[in-house]
Amino acid sequence: MISIIISSYNQTYYDRLKKNIEETIGVPYEMIQIWNPGIYSINEAYEMGLQKASFENLLFIHEDLEFLSRNWGVELMKSLEKK
Repeated sequence: MISIIISSYNQTYYDRLKKNIEETIGVPYEMIQIWNPGIYSINEAYEMGLQKASFENLLFIHEDLEFLSRNWGVELMKSLEKK
């Protein structure tokens, strides 16, 4: 239900974030890694990820994040459903 698009330049950071999301999101999702060690602008990388996305809800993030809340994806989806 959420396509998570990440412009990535550090595989260790990405792997850590991937594990963190698996443990905390609480909803169906896909992660789209665009390998970008300075090759593309952030806009170009995110546009490439957008083209690969399967879900309507898009989350563009950096790979150096850590989600601390459990089921944060559930709360995000509730917010997106509000008019």
